[in-house]
Amino acid sequence: MEKIENLLKDQFEQHEIYEEENEYKSVSFESNKLKEISIKQSKGFAVRAIKDSGLTFSSSSNYDLEKFNSNFLELSEYPTKTNIKFPKKNIQKNNVKIYSEDEFLLENNFFIDKLDRNIKEILKRFPEALCDAEFDLGKGNSFIKNSNGLSLQSKESGISFFISAQTINGNDMLNIYSYASSVKNIDDIFIDKLTKKLIENLSIAQNIKESPKKGCPVIFTPHGLYQTILSPLLVSFNGTNLSKNLSKLCNKENEKIFDKKITIKDNPLIDFSPSSRNFDGEGVSSQINTLIEKGKFISGLFDLKTANEYKCETTGSAVRSIHSNTFPSTSNLIMDGGDSHIDKMIAQIDEGILVDHLLGAGQGNELSGDFSANISLGYKIEKGKLVGRVKNTMISGNSFKALSNVDNISIENENVYGSLQLPFLQTSNVEISS
Repeated sequence: MEKIENLLKDQFEQHEIYEEENEYKSVSFESNKLKEISIKQSKGFAVRAIKDSGLTFSSSSNYDLEKFNSNFLELSEYPTKTNIKFPKKNIQKNNVKIYSEDEFLLENNFFIDKLDRNIKEILKRFPEALCDAEFDLGKGNSFIKNSNGLSLQSKESGISFFISAQTINGNDMLNIYSYASSVKNIDDIFIDKLTKKLIENLSIAQNIKESPKKGCPVIFTPHGLYQTILSPLLVSFNGTNLSKNLSKLCNKENEKIFDKKITIKDNPLIDFSPSSRNFDGEGVSSQINTLIEKGKFISGLFDLKTANEYKCETTGSAVRSIHSNTFPSTSNLIMDGGDSHIDKMIAQIDEGILVDHLLGAGQGNELSGDFSANISLGYKIEKGKLVGRVKNTMISGNSFKALSNVDNISIENENVYGSLQLPFLQTSNVEISS
């Protein structure tokens, strides 16, 4: 990389070089049978440089450095305007556990047997089911260096488990899945628990019930809460939209916008979470960022560029890949729990719905918080019990309105996608139609 660095020193005021090398392994089953075992590797680098308040970015997995230098100089004729300064060398105070090699030392048969065993558990109860299951493993090294003296290296790993079951009964097709991820190998007990819960949900979902009336109470599972309400809401917390004055939250810091029961933080400092990091994609030390505190909007998530444009400090939230410039994003999103047990929340409802999965999530105007989607997996609540599954039912509403007046939040929480820790939430500020 010395050739690139010499060019950057001569031609630009500031520069940054980012390099990463990764290895991936996947063991997967499809329709109850072993499908494939695959291993792949990748390596590449990315360069950012600034001259006369103009930023140039380019990346490559081809280490023909002379050709890269030539192309980079051509690209520098069309820079992106910015006034950022790359961070200086600092002492990294974080020491989050984000690497474990244990799972890579295991034989393929270890993963094959575990997937096969969990599929067979489902088939005992539903012999006609078609099950897919997969373990994905990844590990890598990344290195970032800039002209202001910063030089950092990170070693990271991750493993994920996925299992799904599809049942077909005439024209009715049902698919339910479970997912977990971690930095270290996922415990057998936890995987067995996921499979057991999947079987329980399949059992309840075999009974198809008429959709409740409009205006009924709605409880969101942690997965349903993210898909329906939080996913469009987080668009407004993104520094890119705040800096462009596209977010409804622009310049509303410390205003009470949500129910006082709502507190949400972004925490990149959780040991063994695949979304944790000691520093962000620009070398800024990671920190816990409070997004909402007891209903008040506290802060969005920013990288250097969006923070400069919004006239605030970066929150250390930059993420990147080899082939993309940095942009702000969440790490581990944590919502505080409430004071009600989920069983009690359900028991108090005479007729309602429990929303778990959506089909076509993300429809609507996300910048305004609007959402509208069909419920692919929702459970009917009758006289305080889950009695079956609803079909041909749509849910719509607005994230800001839904969280402005919340009925209940559960004490219990669940991990969703490995990077979200969310409770069950009940609100009446959504519309159900069938």
